[in-house]
Amino acid sequence: MPIRCVLFDFDGVIADTEGRNADYLAAALAHFGVRLTEADRSALVGINDSSLLEALLKRAEMPVTLEQLQTERARRGNYYENGADLHPQPGLREFLSALRAQGIRTGVVSSTRSQLILTALDRLHLVSQFDVVICGDMVTRRKPDPEPYLRAAQLLGLAPGDCLVIEDSPAGIRAGKAAGCTVLGYTGSSIRQDVSAADLTLSDFHLYRQIPLFQNLSPF
Repeated sequence: MPIRCVLFDFDGVIADTEGRNADYLAAALAHFGVRLTEADRSALVGINDSSLLEALLKRAEMPVTLEQLQTERARRGNYYENGADLHPQPGLREFLSALRAQGIRTGVVSSTRSQLILTALDRLHLVSQFDVVICGDMVTRRKPDPEPYLRAAQLLGLAPGDCLVIEDSPAGIRAGKAAGCTVLGYTGSSIRQDVSAADLTLSDFHLYRQIPLFQNLSPF
């Protein structure tokens, strides 16, 4: 069955944000005397779970609440709204143009809250390139639950099997597969993750025509 829609994760797929997001979090945690290790950074990639942050705060010398951490993070800003070097992944604009020229619909499905994703898309001048945007605060259950991808397909009036999901994390891949979508694992982010569970892989959006599903897309 031909693909009728491509659904993109944001962090690590549309933009290479994950490392810089961790830098902002590390600065906020350091305010409370907590050091974010490389293992911590790896555990947080692709996951938006407050229980992970609560576990990190247990390392503080004095009791710190999640609310106190969030206040400190808000004071310091974030990469989506404040990152001076925020930019789309190489080749993404051309790939989106090729998809839309063929009538293939596009969407963003992220576990990050909508204010941050919509702000980032606006800064990247990409809002008009997507037919649907689903964020973490728009669903009851976030990835790796399939709900976000099922919701996106529903809003587009499509079956999950009509959709290709592009993800860079194991949690996102599990969500897409559980929803019944074909999943492409993207490996072009600066933080490389295990995408072996994906149906297809791609390291660079410039090379999209190497994927059999996209061989007939006109290059831009």
